[in-house]
Amino acid sequence: MILRIFYFLMLLVSISAHAADQLRIAFGSCADDDKPDHPIWEAVLTADPDAFLMIGDNVYADSPAFQANPSAALMRAEYAKLAASRGYQRIRAHCPVYATWDDHDFGVNDGGADWPFRETAAEIFFEFFDPESPARHTPGVYTSHMLDSGSRRVQIILLDTRYFRSMPVVAERTAACPVMNFVPNTDPQATVLGEAQWQWLEEELAKPADARLIVTSIQAIPDEHCWEKWQNFPIERKRLLSLVGRAAVQPVVLLSGDRHLGDISRLPENAAGNEVALIEITASPLSSSSGFGAGEPNRYRVSDDNVRVSHFGLIELSWESPTVEKPTITFKLIDARGEVRASFEN
Repeated sequence: MILRIFYFLMLLVSISAHAADQLRIAFGSCADDDKPDHPIWEAVLTADPDAFLMIGDNVYADSPAFQANPSAALMRAEYAKLAASRGYQRIRAHCPVYATWDDHDFGVNDGGADWPFRETAAEIFFEFFDPESPARHTPGVYTSHMLDSGSRRVQIILLDTRYFRSMPVVAERTAACPVMNFVPNTDPQATVLGEAQWQWLEEELAKPADARLIVTSIQAIPDEHCWEKWQNFPIERKRLLSLVGRAAVQPVVLLSGDRHLGDISRLPENAAGNEVALIEITASPLSSSSGFGAGEPNRYRVSDDNVRVSHFGLIELSWESPTVEKPTITFKLIDARGEVRASFEN
């Protein structure tokens, strides 16, 4: 009898250890803070994430009134709408929330380093999301965090693609690009991250971890559409994909938003200086306007189509046993009803 109890307890320990080496990380972008509550939050809670990442356009601060007269009071009022959301409050109570920004919470559409309100915007960002963050005392809002799961550590790196970004190049509109037509800025001095953030990123990639998630508010792998993307700064894009693709710890996954559509992309090895294949999952919007992007080309898409309804992204990492080095990763785009609209396993 004692021997049976011993083996039963060992089995429970084994099951517990197996369960511990799993992580669910949900994320999303483009939250319409003028709605009384975001209907997507219930589906996020049902997914039971270990962390939620808000990866840009978390509020829409660049209202006409704000553009006419930028003020801290108007920007704080937009964050107050998000704070009042019952769904968001429940997420905050359920798991850690980590954030970076994109242009609308930065304060100006498609904005970058020339935006004079950026320092105030960064102060308000940290005031809302992480008042005690050491990053509050340096320019920009880039941060990193470690999530522990049993014996595993997953690093989350949240880049700032706004504060330091150079001016993009905009060309004449075309039939293929009737609303906006960004074209490559090939100036070798042009930057997306700024040199201080590049150096920080290299240091972060050298830290011990079992997997890494890198958040970039704008898409890095898709390169054919007309909107904001890393390909608008091709030298910087190659630097990013090369750096990420030769990082000592793999896998490294890219997370993006911004587009008001969802997509899952796979960059083959050696396509852009990357020594390994890279996956990027784009989730947008949480609750803002959607329905765009039908027929949009993406040579790297792995799902049947992009997703054009409100949704969030879910990344599930699972190590099958203590001896397995790399996790199985499942990528999902899930709508407000909890239905999986696109998925991929790596």
